[in-house]
Parts: sequence; C-alpha cells; structure tokens
Amino acid sequence: MISDHYRWLEAVVHHRKPLDPLPTTVAPRTSTLTDIHAVVFDIYGTLLISGTGDVGTSDDSDNDAAIEDAMEAAGCLSQTARVPSIDQLHSEIRRSNDERMNESCPKPEIDIFEIWRNTLIAAGLASLAEQTDRLVMLAAHYEARANPTWPMPGAKELLGILSSSGLPLGIVSNAQAFTLPLVDDLVGGPIDQHGFDLDLCIYSFRYRQAKPSPRLFDALRAGLRRRGISPQQTLYVGNDKLNDIWAASQAGLRTAWFAGDQRSCRPRADDPRCASLEPDLVLTEWRQLPSCLNIK
Repeated sequence: MISDHYRWLEAVVHHRKPLDPLPTTVAPRTSTLTDIHAVVFDIYGTLLISGTGDVGTSDDSDNDAAIEDAMEAAGCLSQTARVPSIDQLHSEIRRSNDERMNESCPKPEIDIFEIWRNTLIAAGLASLAEQTDRLVMLAAHYEARANPTWPMPGAKELLGILSSSGLPLGIVSNAQAFTLPLVDDLVGGPIDQHGFDLDLCIYSFRYRQAKPSPRLFDALRAGLRRRGISPQQTLYVGNDKLNDIWAASQAGLRTAWFAGDQRSCRPRADDPRCASLEPDLVLTEWRQLPSCLNIK
C-alpha cells in the first residue's frame, strides 16, 4: 500500500511541530567496539522524538477531538457528520490483537488501515471505509495529531557519518506504513540512497508481529546472513530495554541503549528479563556513537 498511497501518508511529515528531547537521569557508558560490520536502529524514541514515546494509536492521551480533526483534514466530514469515538478505535485494536495472539505470535502487530476500516464500519460509515485514499489519509492525519514526531537532535548527522563510513545501516522497528515517509524525511530522501540496506529494514506492520517478539530479529538475521554478516558483528540501537536491548541480545546482536529523551526512555526495571541486562553501550546523545565505532 505504501507505494500506491505514499503522498497520502505524508501528512505525518507535513503536520509536525518541533519537539525537544526531555533530559533523563541516565549516565552514558561508552567504550570502543571492534568488528562491527552493520548498525541497525529502532525509530520511535531513538531516531525520532515521539510525542507519546512510541508508535501506535492505543495511548491513553488519544482523544475524540483528534479523530474529528483528522477526519476533517482527510476530507471525510464532507461526506458525513458522524465521527467514530476513541473507544471504538481502541476496542478494534484490542480485538485485532486478541484475535491474533497465540504461541507463535506472542506480540501481534495491527495493520492500522485495517483497524481504521473496521472502526469506520462499526461506526456505521461503511461507504467511507471503502474509499482507500480517504482511509489512508485519515490514518496518517490521525497519527500526526496523536503521536507527533520530530528528528532526534544529531540523528541526521550521525546517519550521514555512518553512511560515509561504508557501514550498512538497517532498521528494526515497531512501525506502520506512515513511518516510512518520516524516515525518508529524516535522511533527506529514499533511505536506500542514504546508506540503508532495504534487506536490513524490518518493520512490524509487514510481519504482523511486534517487538519483543523474536520474529523481527529473525528476519534481520536472515538479511545479515545473506550479506555475510553475523549477529555478533551487528550493533542494534534502541530506547527500550525490553523491546530493543533484550530482544536484540536474544538474537545475538551487540546492543546500545539510547536514553536521550525522558518521554521514550524505557529502563523496564520491573521486568525480570531486564533486571541484570547490560547493553554494550549506553548513549544519551548521538555524537557519542561514532567514536565507539572508531569512526571520526
């Protein structure tokens, strides 16, 4: 869907407002890592400041006004005065996740367009749900309002430095289709023209599973294997000690915990999987990473 409707997804870029990271009390811990052949990143809370600290539409700060504003921006209110409620949206998210959760899918991921389609139908707006362009615009406009984003300070410069060094870059992120324009905007164009290897870019909406499920990192390891890179030669960077650091370490990757914004800093101290977990690096600013990789 992304290739056909990219221009409708760009609302997440065009309706952003500047955000500054909030300081954390985490102390950086750096060292020199050797034999790193690829660097892979999380997106929300890591490369991007996230207003809610994460991606998605199930945050308690969501509200009915954001849905009405998004419907107006997507041209939906010209066809109906009826607006779905936030409770209907959240109910559909829960129903979708509960329906798909099983032993082989411990952490389901929604398809946000399917969620919006079913939500509109439940609200008696079936004719609107059939209009794919409106549906895509509605999802993107709502995300722009419910979860505003802004580039993390220093992220673009860091990616330029790493790309120039020749290190292949990748992504493993809990994400939806509207995430892709945000990353392209961050780097200044299509990511495969700015150092990213598309075979190392793994988005949860394409697999219908989310971190910390091992499915996404299994897909990453397959991509690395095709390039002759081992997990131990790969550094994964993310803000969530469970979804990012624990999950990546379970897959055999080296890890760096990014704790540069209080909104998205997730130490997960109450989770036993993270109790004694020590990442290879702890970063609070992006300028700390190049020297850890012996890149000037």
